[in-house]
Amino acid sequence: MTFQSKRAWRLQEFAAHGGNVNCLALGPKSARVMVTGGEDRKVNLWTIGSPTVTLSLSGHTSGIDCVGFDDTEDHIVAGSASGTIKLWNIEKAQVVRTLSGHKANISALGFHTYGKFLASGSLDTNVRLWDTRRQGCICTYKGHGGRINCLKFSPDGKWVVTGSEDGTVKMWDLGTSKVLHEFTLHKDSVSCLQFHPCEFLLATGSVDKTVKFWDLETFDLVSTTSNQARAVRKIVFDPKGEALFAGGEDSLRVYGWEPARVHDSLSMFWGKVADMTVASNQLIGASFQHTNVSVWVVDIGKLKPFNGDLTPLVEPVEPAVVAAPEPTAPPPVKHEQPRHPEVKLDYPVAAPSRQPVPVKHSPPPSKARKNLQHWEQKGPTQQVQEPSYSRASPANAEPPVAGIAKISLLDNKEPDASCTEAEFLKNAAAGHRGVRDNLETRLRNLQYVRTVWSKGDLKEALEVAIDLQDQGITVDILQVIQSRPAIWDLHICTIVLPALRTLFHSKHENHLFVACSTLKHIIRSFGQLIKDNINAPPTGNIDITREERYKKCHLCHQQISNISREITRHEKVQGKLGSAIREIIKLSESFY
Repeated sequence: MTFQSKRAWRLQEFAAHGGNVNCLALGPKSARVMVTGGEDRKVNLWTIGSPTVTLSLSGHTSGIDCVGFDDTEDHIVAGSASGTIKLWNIEKAQVVRTLSGHKANISALGFHTYGKFLASGSLDTNVRLWDTRRQGCICTYKGHGGRINCLKFSPDGKWVVTGSEDGTVKMWDLGTSKVLHEFTLHKDSVSCLQFHPCEFLLATGSVDKTVKFWDLETFDLVSTTSNQARAVRKIVFDPKGEALFAGGEDSLRVYGWEPARVHDSLSMFWGKVADMTVASNQLIGASFQHTNVSVWVVDIGKLKPFNGDLTPLVEPVEPAVVAAPEPTAPPPVKHEQPRHPEVKLDYPVAAPSRQPVPVKHSPPPSKARKNLQHWEQKGPTQQVQEPSYSRASPANAEPPVAGIAKISLLDNKEPDASCTEAEFLKNAAAGHRGVRDNLETRLRNLQYVRTVWSKGDLKEALEVAIDLQDQGITVDILQVIQSRPAIWDLHICTIVLPALRTLFHSKHENHLFVACSTLKHIIRSFGQLIKDNINAPPTGNIDITREERYKKCHLCHQQISNISREITRHEKVQGKLGSAIREIIKLSESFY
């Protein structure tokens, strides 16, 4: 008889290191790659299904205790027993950053939702937030009483949640660097945690053999599962957020949370599972023992409730200690599709043939389910290039700290004569909340830029402000530095000019005025210097300073030329704005 009627099987087992394996992580994007770290101080990259190492990375001087991928699987991060963290570029097979600061073993690592920031937890009980571009620690979060076992950034990039050996889970606000909330109901060490992909829901797993589900709007406990036979080691939601997979030692359970129930249970032989991920209707699990690593595959389509069988296993569950239920249950909400498409997974060892059965159930209504799509609604709608640690943003945006959502208070529709006063006030209040959220986001972003600037790095602060791709933030910063001509140099001009080109396409008159005044300042202050360097390029003699100055001047000349051509479309604009633009055009002509 095949294992679990071919619901699950071992894909491969192989020797991964010359010494004991200490940690591993599966690729979060494709689930086709895996990284392992060992006592031999090496970090090895593997292709799932192949026993041959794809890439072996070295550089650490002590054993590797924690590894991970960024969301794009372009970089690998590894933390060692000495407290040092190294970041590698996979394509170049090079160390791009070495981060030092922890005083003990690295025990948890996680990339920010948009990739430019990294959080680390350690045996020293501290959590550190790193800017991988500047090779520096932005903030240290203190408060746990034991080793940090796990951490995750929220999908919107505003929070980082940490689980510790002390049995607590802390939610840190990245904008204020303070604890937003502390969850304290676990009776033993917290081993894993996971955000729901769509809803404001957090799941935490513990050595106390339970999984707890938390409503992140009210911070209430939604439900608690019954005790498993062993400690919960890893948890992961399915991409649609319809169930949670909880991996323990030699076991896998499928949970629902409202009410708490066990959909399905499997006896596995994977030992202490170290990581799990879901791709192409399969759950991939990996574990290690001594020098060996094993990879397991579970056919989700043959598990409840995904096979169409909605009958839960008959097991007692511990009810959550929450407030009394509301008199009437909210109506069911249609579950949205996941934000990322499923990835096809072609393993060398074929899965058993099956005919997938579509899931016909919809999750039960709940207080948390009212919050469906909250990760989407809290953030801006425009795309951004760099993260900051204080912003809510949609799944397809890039940075965490950027931008303000384009919320319209009025839909430009004629008022409904039948609208009651209560309805009108309700609609108006909804608009006010949007404006308030926007202003709060703007304030957090400015505070972040100020924090970077206060460390004495103006150029980095400018880059951070512009990378947010929030034109309002850019205008605020430009207005400040315009009043301080002494801080300007060619490097600042090369940073500011691309942002001015974007501002000249803005529909806001104030943005155009600030762009005009800034460009006028650059041309008047640096125009002659740029012109002289362009007309006298470096000769054959080696003069690094002159060559660098020439490169900056050439870049500025090119940007000013592009802007000058583009703003001619505003030449016939009337009023003060038109006069300012015509003055810029005239200055540009004399500049050339």
